[in-house]
Amino acid sequence: MGKQRKVWSTDVQEAIVLSVLRGELGVADAARQHGVNESLIHTWKTQFLEAGRARLAGDRQNEGATTLERENDRLKRIVAEKELELDLARNVRRL
Repeated sequence: MGKQRKVWSTDVQEAIVLSVLRGELGVADAARQHGVNESLIHTWKTQFLEAGRARLAGDRQNEGATTLERENDRLKRIVAEKELELDLARNVRRL
């Protein structure tokens, strides 16, 4: 049977990456101290820096979400209007 993977919380990942970036620990030392593979620390560090770089560049992920939310609301209103029209048409036929 294979070993189960350990799941690292975001807080722990952040603390490890920040200690490496600050120069408090080298990657090898951090890996040994926390029982993490060195390549995993390098991956976390790369992801951390890329996310920061994207945010500084004005990454507009939230704007994309709000655009989709507005479109979703608009479509919901259209569907509600069409349902009302159909309901009115059914009521007129019954008269």
